Amino acid sequence: MHPERQTIIKQIILGEQGLAGGMSKVQVAKRLGMHPDSIVRFRKEHITEEMVRAVMADVRLSKIEGDTAVLNEGRMDVARTYESLARRVEKLLTKAEENDDDGFSLSAAEGLRRILRDIATMHGKMATALTVEVKLSESPEWCTLKRIIQEVCEEVPAAREPFLRKMRREALSITREGGDAF
Repeated sequence: MHPERQTIIKQIILGEQGLAGGMSKVQVAKRLGMHPDSIVRFRKEHITEEMVRAVMADVRLSKIEGDTAVLNEGRMDVARTYESLARRVEKLLTKAEENDDDGFSLSAAEGLRRILRDIATMHGKMATALTVEVKLSESPEWCTLKRIIQEVCEEVPAAREPFLRKMRREALSITREGGDAF
């Protein structure tokens, strides 16, 4: 087994998708000092749909993690600004109370209440508004189940038609990696 096997697999998959970090099969072959046909054969015989799904899921997760970091940093900037504003209003409130300025004191207290409510909303609602989307088609379990169904239909050809008929009745579809219905 090649010491860079996982890297090679990832480069081939990303290259097929035209994504950053990917290489064409010709480029991979040249880098490894092999014939491009060897890489094509390796792709067909050793890179499963599950591997493709796993690499693509990693790419999506890393993008999501990057986007989440940007959102969290923005949220933290807003939080720091609100906290700074709250400290300033607290100082004004303290100064107004020391000077027995009840009108300004009441106004500052109302401003502080609004700021604290905004901070609570920001830390509460914004944190729970994040959603995670998981697609069944990218699930390793689904890919395995699909492969098993395909193997059974190849092993028992008579099962293929009743299976597909029932799938159509339920408005479901099972396709091969290339998109051809089996």
